[in-house]
Amino acid sequence: MYEVRFSGKQKKLFKRLLQKLSTELKNKIRDILENNPYPSPTHGDRLCKVEKKGKLYCIEATGGDRILYDIIELGQNQKFVRVVFSGDDDAEIRFLKKHAK
Repeated sequence: MYEVRFSGKQKKLFKRLLQKLSTELKNKIRDILENNPYPSPTHGDRLCKVEKKGKLYCIEATGGDRILYDIIELGQNQKFVRVVFSGDDDAEIRFLKKHAK
């Protein structure tokens, strides 16, 4: 099981993003982040699919909202998911241009 951590002010932005979503989507995102943060080879067209974008992973929460995170495994018992961005797709593009090198 992975512990969810946040980078900078992302906790506030992440909570604001979750407020807009249905309970089912919130539970699905929480399940992905805590239990299975890696991309699935057969995700199809469903919402909340996980993709790899450079060094980061991306969950498409809705058609326009994204969550970018990094997976850190320090040992057998220390596994973290660090949320580095949550917002819409336009802000995601700006974030990736600025931070992904």
